[in-house]
Amino acid sequence: MKLIGVISNLLLILASCFGLYSLTPADNPYGYTAASFSFVHGLLGLVRTFSEDTEECGRAFIISASILEVIPLPLANIEFYLISDQSAVALVHGLSLIPLLYDMLGKIGDDWDSATETLKDFSLLGNIGSTTYLAIKDGNPFYGGVVVAAFIARYIAAIIDRFLDGIGSSIATIGNAGILALMTYALTQD
Repeated sequence: MKLIGVISNLLLILASCFGLYSLTPADNPYGYTAASFSFVHGLLGLVRTFSEDTEECGRAFIISASILEVIPLPLANIEFYLISDQSAVALVHGLSLIPLLYDMLGKIGDDWDSATETLKDFSLLGNIGSTTYLAIKDGNPFYGGVVVAAFIARYIAAIIDRFLDGIGSSIATIGNAGILALMTYALTQD
């Protein structure tokens, strides 16, 4: 179990490094932000994996993981739509980060509500639909890959976790690494 956690966090760190190396804050501020946050989360996950204390970085890691569930896809969509001919749609994807605020406030204050999870799911499904539309419209297979990675990170990981307890978070981390790597590659190929 520890090996899977190490590998998944290393993949996230590598994908983040690829994004941080290939993207610039001036040209791709949203993609760079996603890569920066994911890099720190990957390091935090790696420290937590090697720690003997299961409570190491407990609340910080829970909040960080909750943020990582939401931000990669909307930030990738903002970047994708800014370079498309429908740049006004990028604002909608920025607004889809609002459920994250409610989720973070609930987790910080120990007042978590399951409705925020549903709101995050609706936000993610909207982003998946939007990315699928753009992938078909622009004929970009990398956008389609981002959709598949996002679906794996959120939904397939949850299904796998029901059968193999503890593996789902590693699958989600690998899915988020895929989102970052494919987003970076798509943005640097234009």
